[in-house]
Amino acid sequence: MAVYAIARIEKIKMGTVGRIYRHHERKKESYKSNPDIDPTRTRFNFHLVEPSGPYMDMVRQRIQAAGARRRKDSVVMQDGLVAATPEWIKAKPPEAQQEFFRYAFRFFEERFGKENMISAVVHMDEATPHMHFCFVPITKKGRLSSKDVIGGPRGMHQLQEDYYAYMVEKYPELSRGIPKRVSRRTHLPGYIYKNAAQLHSHYEEIVTAIQNIGLVGNARKKEQALELLGRYAPEMARLKNDVRQTDRHIFSLEQQLKDTDWLLNDARALNLHQEQELYRERQKIRELSRQQKKLMEQLALVPPELMDRLVQQETLRRRQQHQKNIRKER
Repeated sequence: MAVYAIARIEKIKMGTVGRIYRHHERKKESYKSNPDIDPTRTRFNFHLVEPSGPYMDMVRQRIQAAGARRRKDSVVMQDGLVAATPEWIKAKPPEAQQEFFRYAFRFFEERFGKENMISAVVHMDEATPHMHFCFVPITKKGRLSSKDVIGGPRGMHQLQEDYYAYMVEKYPELSRGIPKRVSRRTHLPGYIYKNAAQLHSHYEEIVTAIQNIGLVGNARKKEQALELLGRYAPEMARLKNDVRQTDRHIFSLEQQLKDTDWLLNDARALNLHQEQELYRERQKIRELSRQQKKLMEQLALVPPELMDRLVQQETLRRRQQHQKNIRKER
């Protein structure tokens, strides 16, 4: 079993701080969004940094103390999550679990400054123990800047690398944690969507042309069919490669969605919009795949040697037209 070290940090604006506070500090009467929370076990939760009041008050106090300026849309807090593979962390005795979170927290406290930390709480009242820590992104020069403190996407990647290197010194059995794939996943190239959309919009024409290619005794209609099919031949020839890329992307999305099945329900509740984005993209890619494979069924009816000839002819025609247009512009 692979044992993962998980660490995530989310940007929080002032309008969301209160919700985070009520969730982390268990200030709500019920938790419909997360039925895994067992109120009878909440007494086992413990703090590494106990807040002196509501997060919103502490955020404002820290910003004021630093003499920092805040815009209406500023990121005023960073919400961090620390966890590990459920089976691994749950197999440890309570003292060892506490030591794991204390050791992990020291990394973030040193990285972002003890003076900026407003809370660090370990939740023991859910299916899997995990820690949330919150800090105000104040730079050493006293500026409120999430970008400067985290360092953008590259900084976050480096943070993950440094965190893993730190954790593996004490826990060598750990593997590199799963990155936040919603924001870092690779997207399909735009030309694949464009290619499929163009062919799909002319689907009926293409089907009719393919049917008419085999006509006997109607040379004119057959010639028209070849001319029409040739117009789309280069795009159709790219379909095989496009389908392979789309299938790989669908597989990647499926794996990402499977990953969330064993991640914490607590974390999923706080990042629901990201998980929903994955589902929306999967739905979009599946529709793309459906269009591509529908077109591939028609492509299979065209003799390969004929398609190769049509591709060569249309590519040459386009090149000549392009050169002609350049000469006109001159």
